[in-house]
Amino acid sequence: MGNERSADQTEPEHDPYARRPGYVTSIDGRTDRTTKAAAIGVGAGLVTSFVLGFLQAIDWVVWPVSVTIGVAVWLVLRARQRRRDRREGRSPAAVATARDRAIADANGGRRFFVAPNPVVVIVMGGIFIALAVGTLVLGSVSVIAVIRTVVLVGSGAYFVVQGIGTLVVRRRPPDPR
Repeated sequence: MGNERSADQTEPEHDPYARRPGYVTSIDGRTDRTTKAAAIGVGAGLVTSFVLGFLQAIDWVVWPVSVTIGVAVWLVLRARQRRRDRREGRSPAAVATARDRAIADANGGRRFFVAPNPVVVIVMGGIFIALAVGTLVLGSVSVIAVIRTVVLVGSGAYFVVQGIGTLVVRRRPPDPR
């Protein structure tokens, strides 16, 4: 379906426990999906908002500028890391590909997280959506309120879809009586 591999595949399997330069290594020794470039980009955005706060810039200027600078730093550092990987003969996507394949193998072919209790995830998504709609309806309508509602509804929809995708409906065997 999407996770079958060809028998003539010549690309070596990536070892998720191998330390890889430029990537964050988690406490269990695995190379994480998060690159150091992403962590530095988030840090740059936070520092930018901190500096703009000292300069007493208005909120509607601080947030877009901070996000823009953070994303720009992340993209530049990511491009440099990918170029370095290609130059050294490594596949830039080897870590993410191996991790996705391992997650899919462990979860019966599903490439998203598997919730221990999917009903809890679905209910949590429903609560997010209800809070978003409730705050928009009961509060004053402004640009910030609409943006907050869109983000909360998006988050809630994500949780609902993940919970529904995790549900496994199994038929019970017929009763032998």
